Amino acid sequence: MTPPLLNVIDLKKHFPVRAGLFGAVREHVKAVDGVSFSIDSGKTLGLVGESGCGKTTVGRALLRLIAPTSGKVEFEGTDILKLGRRELREKRRRMQIVFQDPYGSLNPRMTIQQILGEALEVHGLASGNDLRAEVARLLSQVGLRPEVMNRYPHEFSGGQRQRIGIARALALQPAFIVCDEPTSALDVSIRAQIINLLQDLQAARGLSYLMISHDLGVVRHISDAVAVMYLGKIVEQAPTEALYENPRHPYTQILLSAIPVPNPRQRAVRAQQAKPLDADDAVPSPINIPSGCPFHPRCPLYVAQGQPAECRTKLPDLVALNSDPAHLLRCHFAAG
Repeated sequence: MTPPLLNVIDLKKHFPVRAGLFGAVREHVKAVDGVSFSIDSGKTLGLVGESGCGKTTVGRALLRLIAPTSGKVEFEGTDILKLGRRELREKRRRMQIVFQDPYGSLNPRMTIQQILGEALEVHGLASGNDLRAEVARLLSQVGLRPEVMNRYPHEFSGGQRQRIGIARALALQPAFIVCDEPTSALDVSIRAQIINLLQDLQAARGLSYLMISHDLGVVRHISDAVAVMYLGKIVEQAPTEALYENPRHPYTQILLSAIPVPNPRQRAVRAQQAKPLDADDAVPSPINIPSGCPFHPRCPLYVAQGQPAECRTKLPDLVALNSDPAHLLRCHFAAG
């Protein structure tokens, strides 16, 4: 059996909260608290959840853009969290990221040629005319004319800037790309173009993606499997169609019930399947996470089961369903 390209094991990132005159650590924000998943070569894992659940922190921690608190990130068989600076620099050629903001992620004082050519020069892959030719090739691959390489980022639309961001991620011939909300700042019509571009590049280059997104429609379209996060933990993970057609965790059901549906009859059926959260039912603070199952204060199943003590006192494990070993669930009762 071929090992996965990326294997994340019990990844944690706790941010210290300091207070007082000397800045003593009083508590921690558990942004990512024991996340595990794997991604095979040429496949896409979607990572979804409400704002503040830890999705972006996962993506940045596994690339070591921020230092994880603990865990393992095995990429191509190597734990990158144990690599020194020189070894990490070489491995990062194979792991790249497309940022959410197409406006803030590009240096406004650099031309497109300088932006795309910087990594090539740093790694000694091209210079002079060869660099210019490589930049032209990258721009053509993402649907932009090579002549634009002498322009500055402010001369482009949001969709064009995101294409430039994708070209920058492709410059070093990566095998894996973290796509951190790559379409959330774009118009709906442009989103489809960017998603189609990512799929075409994946097919042509055999790329693997971690697709972080709020847009559940985008995630369903591009992902082979989906993981749902809540307060730093994965609460459900399954192949895409299995999760969308038969969500088992109450939180996943609520998220999917929020997807716009044009058919009124389908909306009525879905409304019966999942009780929506109240408008004032806010996500608990990641500093003071509820005991037991973190979702129990908001969970309609917890209420329907008569508010059992088990939900308040015991954190459920992420276990596979008997009916589908690929479908993982963190709930005391939804697996039944």
